[in-house]
Amino acid sequence: MTPVKYPIFEIPNLKQGTFLERPNRFVAEIEYKGKIETAHVHDPGRLKELLINGAEILFTHSKGKLKYYIKAVKCEDEWVLIDSAQHSKIALKVFSYLPEFSDINEIKKEVKLGKSRIDFMLDGIPLEVKGVTLVKNSLALFPDAPTERGTRHVNEIIEHQGIILFLIFRKAEKFAPNRETDIKFSEKLSEAREKTIPIIPVQISFDGKMLYYHGKIKLAEF
Repeated sequence: MTPVKYPIFEIPNLKQGTFLERPNRFVAEIEYKGKIETAHVHDPGRLKELLINGAEILFTHSKGKLKYYIKAVKCEDEWVLIDSAQHSKIALKVFSYLPEFSDINEIKKEVKLGKSRIDFMLDGIPLEVKGVTLVKNSLALFPDAPTERGTRHVNEIIEHQGIILFLIFRKAEKFAPNRETDIKFSEKLSEAREKTIPIIPVQISFDGKMLYYHGKIKLAEF
């Protein structure tokens, strides 16, 4: 991890419990104060390396149908954010630390682009944000599950000369697309790189209370 460390924002009112199982994509069973409870999982990934029985989790009360909402899971020595609803909010803070975005005048969120909705339009330039929670041997990989939607987003970014921002939520030295999991996404991201679309992976950490920006990491060969 690079030596810089800039605060992004705090996640308040966190409770700590234990992950038990994930009956479906959006629901988890957790243990809290000796009781089994249900919690919302707001991340489309498989998270198989993170959401394992007995893992420590941080969560808040939910405003939705389920009682609780998982925010992060402990993996080895780090808390890993698994709440994709925070990605746009994090990106807005990260923009201020990146020289590529120092002269932005207008930021629009959730903009229709072709057949997709893109996270941001920065002075007319589309930018898509993806969160990364899978790391193998210091290599951050995306996606951890097949994503037709992600492939479509990258294609729109290519067609409209946009930018792709990857938020890396675990310690990593480099980033690459996950060819083993989704070859179509990987080939599309390779095409984006060949066409000089800016692909910006940045390191984000979470200490169980505050999120931090640590700078860019390198792109691996792909």
